Amino acid sequence: MMDIKQHSLYKKMEVDSVLSNIFNLYTKKFLILFTFSFIAVFLIQIALYQMGFWELYEQLLSDPDHVWSIYSQLMGKISIVSALSVVVYGILNAFLVSYLINNDLEPTKPVGEIFIESVKKYSIHMIFFLILATLIIIAGVFIGIFALIIGFFFALIYLGTVLIPGGTIVVAEDKNALEAVGRTFSLTHKDFWASLGAVVLFVLIMILISIILSALIAIPFLIMFFDNFRETGNFIEALNIQMYDLGIWAVILNSLTSAIVYPLYAIISVVLYFKLKYTEDQKSII
Repeated sequence: MMDIKQHSLYKKMEVDSVLSNIFNLYTKKFLILFTFSFIAVFLIQIALYQMGFWELYEQLLSDPDHVWSIYSQLMGKISIVSALSVVVYGILNAFLVSYLINNDLEPTKPVGEIFIESVKKYSIHMIFFLILATLIIIAGVFIGIFALIIGFFFALIYLGTVLIPGGTIVVAEDKNALEAVGRTFSLTHKDFWASLGAVVLFVLIMILISIILSALIAIPFLIMFFDNFRETGNFIEALNIQMYDLGIWAVILNSLTSAIVYPLYAIISVVLYFKLKYTEDQKSII
């Protein structure tokens, strides 16, 4: 097991310092985090592209009355892409967390070695943890629906907050998926309200970032809109801009924007874990 007490994040943190540490770590490690995230997301996006999802999307737009028949064509492909996504994101998450921890404890350790180690030691447990966490959230949200909108949001926020450190627990404490789920519940409740505050603020910031990135992604569509408008002179026809018109560039754009955002979720898992672990250890001393 790693000597996590030697990590620079193992210290007392308030809500504001949790957020500052997240974005400081992001800027310092951006290149590696972005590169590996881009490769992973691009693999999934190119799989969607090669399997013809966007051609079926075109059919759906042009023939909305046959939604179910079109959807049935996707079932097999959806299963393949879902399995691929779980595996790829599990490996990616294992690497990102392992890199964020190891690079601080052993700065000279090669990135390639960290990647290979993360795949061998943590990827399987991470994949199963992500599956379990997703199922728990879905079950919690489903139960929360019976309490109407308030219950839905309570379940989503509560379970989201509790499960965030779980991915780091898999790596930092060498736990399997089931052990990580139990551990993350007990650890998060050592300082739940501060964790909740940090997560809520983080989500609000991520919403803002997503809006900005969505605006940037919309630029090619705006260019296409004005080009169409000049050609047709008809506002309604000019609005008929669909993603498949961009072809492979849509894959690249989606991969770029996802790679910018995704590492932040691994970082908050790591930062929140160290904050909670420090708090737990201090309470045990007292």
